[in-house]
Amino acid sequence: MFRLVVACVLISVSLCDDLISVVVIYRHGDRTPIQPYPRDPYRNASYWPVGFGQLTNLGKQHHFQLGQWLRQRYGGFLSPHYSERDFYIRSTDVDRTLMSAEANLAGLYPPKADQVWDPTLPWQPIPVHTTPELEDNLLAMKKYCPKYNSLLTQLFKTEFFLNISRENRDLYAYLSKNSGAQIASLESLEYLYNTLYIESLNKFVLPDWTSGVYPEKMAPWARFSFATQCYTEELARLKTGPLFNEIVEHFRNATKNDGFRKFLVFSGHDVTIANVLNTMGAFEYHCPPYASTIMFELRRNSSFYLNIFYKNSTQVQKIALKGCDFDCDFDDFIRILKPVLITRKQWDLECQNSNFGDFNTIFIYSSIAIGFLISISLLWVIIACFKQVKTNSNDYTRLAIDEVA
Repeated sequence: MFRLVVACVLISVSLCDDLISVVVIYRHGDRTPIQPYPRDPYRNASYWPVGFGQLTNLGKQHHFQLGQWLRQRYGGFLSPHYSERDFYIRSTDVDRTLMSAEANLAGLYPPKADQVWDPTLPWQPIPVHTTPELEDNLLAMKKYCPKYNSLLTQLFKTEFFLNISRENRDLYAYLSKNSGAQIASLESLEYLYNTLYIESLNKFVLPDWTSGVYPEKMAPWARFSFATQCYTEELARLKTGPLFNEIVEHFRNATKNDGFRKFLVFSGHDVTIANVLNTMGAFEYHCPPYASTIMFELRRNSSFYLNIFYKNSTQVQKIALKGCDFDCDFDDFIRILKPVLITRKQWDLECQNSNFGDFNTIFIYSSIAIGFLISISLLWVIIACFKQVKTNSNDYTRLAIDEVA
């Protein structure tokens, strides 16, 4: 059965009759730099076809072609007619991911038959759902989480990461001096590396100072930086836990045939791809390229199982969840990921638990604080009563002949 399934997948999904549901996560297409560095010779917007951080025409092509590729891959499974009962797509609330989703849908769902509403326009409107970034703990993963920030700060204070900072001290200083930006971490290094990468991709001549460091010295650390956000299980739980919980619940409904959609899509970023792979123990250090795509395929034979694929630019490779085979039993998939699975409401509660070790500690500190407030209140009542008694002892009854001063 294993050979049959793999061969079937490699040739065409349409040849298989055991595909139940698919979840797709992809990165947006080609974009301009988000923000040039202070001494960037190409920091003037006139050098770029669109604004900073925006999707380019090449990026639109990336996703239109990816949509066509997905249509070819899942043509025998996904109806050519769009239906909200079959398909749902969510994007981060960022121009380039929203536009990538729309371009992708143009390739995936060109209108057919009665869905053609303008014969001169081979396109149809399909809803792309989103949430403001700072309220999104599912896909953008940017909703404020004190506990996550505290854990990440603690991670960077470990001896391993302190050694990385010491090892790169001269490199950081060199990059800071020549770029004009403050480069003092893996994140800021990757940010600069990404800008240089985009400029070289656009055939711009890079400044002379970059020749000794880009790409050779910067690339390994830029790649490694993508592993830091989900470096530990605790970090992964608070970063990708809600997303994996959403995926698990989606597939759980599919196994029960309980009002599930056949296709669920998430339009995200390079960090989205890296974090998802890293949480599964399947991340090989790299900078996820434009339109890179992860595909979760729920299948059924004698039981339900998952196949996971990663389309890194042109190549599609099989991914195995750490601790599971490529044909990963769905129950095993849930069991392995259970430590990181978290609902969005649970996430809100856990994220506020940042300054203390656990809820018991919070209870202890809260009890102490409440006890202190009660003591102060009692003391205030005693003082007030004492003053009242003293006041009453000094009162007298005014006689009619007394004058008012």
